[in-house]
Amino acid sequence: MKHDHIGTEHILLGLLREHDGVAARVLESFDVTLERTRGEVVRIVGVGHETPSGQIPFTPRGKQSLELAMKESLALGQSYIGPEGILLALTSLEDSTSTRILRDCHAEPSRVRAEVLQTVARPPESGQPAASTAPGRPPASGNGFEEWIRVGPGAGLRRLLMVAAACALLEGREDIQPRDVLLALTHDEHAGPVLSDLGVDNAAIMRAIERRSSPPEPAEG
Repeated sequence: MKHDHIGTEHILLGLLREHDGVAARVLESFDVTLERTRGEVVRIVGVGHETPSGQIPFTPRGKQSLELAMKESLALGQSYIGPEGILLALTSLEDSTSTRILRDCHAEPSRVRAEVLQTVARPPESGQPAASTAPGRPPASGNGFEEWIRVGPGAGLRRLLMVAAACALLEGREDIQPRDVLLALTHDEHAGPVLSDLGVDNAAIMRAIERRSSPPEPAEG
């Protein structure tokens, strides 16, 4: 659409493209389709004049929706950010373009939210595999010794990785890099205060990363 930003309206369009996802199914049950939503975006936001080059920044509301999606996913007991968590985040953002589009399509955000929660809570239909393990836990192997030594990520680590995932998404990446984990540690309720006592915060980490990524200065003479 030649827009120079990524807003909640674009995230809503992205959810509708995931046809097999919970979010798309819920939205389509309210007759909120990809074509209809694109038309609403054009009506409200318009179309840009030329395709932007380089990294396209998130709007403040767009960033906020990703942060809220992490919290919504954790509340669902998920160790990942899925389309359903993102849609729940969009429905909680008042006065955003996405909620305006939903209301203009006669899909009240509170009703959409309730339907998402009900859909996630329903047992899988016949023929679909049921979850055999708790979120984030490794599957049992049947070998007693291997099960005893097997270590799975705890809730704290899953939250940390989801914060790291949010850091990556905000930079337009789909992979979590060590720098994202470092930044996430500064927000952790346990590791954050320890790092703060050592004088380490987001700014200090970014400065250190920039120093190490800069090419060395040529030697004189």
